[in-house]
Amino acid sequence: MSFISEKVAYLDGLADGLKLKDEGTDKVLRGIIDTLGAIAEALEEQDESIDDLSDCIDGIYDELDDIESAIDEDYDGELDEDDFIEVDCPHCGETVYFDEDMLDSDDGLICPNCNVTIELEIPEGDETEA
Repeated sequence: MSFISEKVAYLDGLADGLKLKDEGTDKVLRGIIDTLGAIAEALEEQDESIDDLSDCIDGIYDELDDIESAIDEDYDGELDEDDFIEVDCPHCGETVYFDEDMLDSDDGLICPNCNVTIELEIPEGDETEA
């Protein structure tokens, strides 16, 4: 039983001890106490739902950690230099990597750090042949 439910039960006991002679006042008081009891019950259900959601979120975080660990084990944090081009962004100075297929994109290359388009000039002799 929650703290609020205990308080409502206490109020119910107090109302029992009053022995009010006025029937209208007694009905109103009982109605208020019943309403408070319903509110306390709803709050307890909400607390249980929040606890269930919290457990689910914890499970999701655990699974994401497992996935991240598996990815890290597969790639060991290394980029395959054959598939990516290393570029220093002239705007933010960060080193970023682009897939070779991205070089042919009509949208251009956009730095993931500063979101500015990078103009990349490839000398004519440096293109790889298939």
